[in-house]
Amino acid sequence: MFDRYLKTVVGGEYLNLEEAYLTARMLLHESIPEVKAAAFLSALRTRKETAAELSGFVQALYEEAITIDSDLELIDTCGTGGDGLGTFNISTAAALVTASCGVPVAKHGNRAVTGNVGSADVLEALGVNIQLTPDEAREMLDKAGITFLFAPNYHPILKQLGPLRRGMGVATIFNFLGPLLNPCPLAYQVMGIADASLQEAIGQTLLQLGRKRALVVCAQNGMDEISPIGTTRVFDAGMQQQQTYNIDPTSLGIAPFGLEAIRGGNKESNARIIGEVLQGMPGPHRQVVILNAAAALVAAERAADIEDGMLIAAEAIDSGKSQATLQAMISYSRDKVIPC
Repeated sequence: MFDRYLKTVVGGEYLNLEEAYLTARMLLHESIPEVKAAAFLSALRTRKETAAELSGFVQALYEEAITIDSDLELIDTCGTGGDGLGTFNISTAAALVTASCGVPVAKHGNRAVTGNVGSADVLEALGVNIQLTPDEAREMLDKAGITFLFAPNYHPILKQLGPLRRGMGVATIFNFLGPLLNPCPLAYQVMGIADASLQEAIGQTLLQLGRKRALVVCAQNGMDEISPIGTTRVFDAGMQQQQTYNIDPTSLGIAPFGLEAIRGGNKESNARIIGEVLQGMPGPHRQVVILNAAAALVAAERAADIEDGMLIAAEAIDSGKSQATLQAMISYSRDKVIPC
């Protein structure tokens, strides 16, 4: 059966939702030879995944997942990784700022797979204990307005695919699935991808998962975030309408600078960068975090537009709210208390 689906995708044809679901189940539960699994994933990535294929894989993985209930209207900010540009953990910093603006954030993430530093790595370096039980994670969400959901704790079945993904060393459908598989029911999402051809397919998948509004972003320079350098294409998927538009940072008052100005390093240097941003240090790091937090505020319908969102995000940083949000995460995750 797997061989038939392998021939389908290698031949450039498409799987329907049920076929994609069955293929995912076989990859998870059957001893598919690594060479065939890698060939399938590579062929799928080369000819681009469809919304039906993404949805089929998501369905299969959610059947195996540990999930958390919440009555809050939650958001997640995340990139798929795989852009190869080496920027610091922008979406993680933006999540902290977004939460400090009063939008509850369920940050789903992992250690680095195809990049240098994952959200789990940098939060750990900042002092957050990422190994929370689901009950503790939900309580932190209620008390701090943000939580971190360490992906391996909620999707343990994916561990068996880790060696295959690391061995391939390139983005696969699983890079796109991670941000789609938040253990909490999300109302809103900002998802960065490095492949503009998948924006609409991912946007439609997010709507099928129950998002009220989702922004799927891809920068002209390949960043899987909203870039402060050049334009970023946005697929804005809402329950009532979908539209595509560009964000031009120069029209928002961001002066041009080189990509090296927002590159990161190891987890300690990335944690230092985020700490400096939350402490109010000016410069390119602050600008890109504010820009991406603004998009989250727009998605969550807390800001009228990106410019309005940037003002709200800047105020949260400069008032100390964003730094306090990080401290609340650290304190609760370690001692189960929130600082006064």
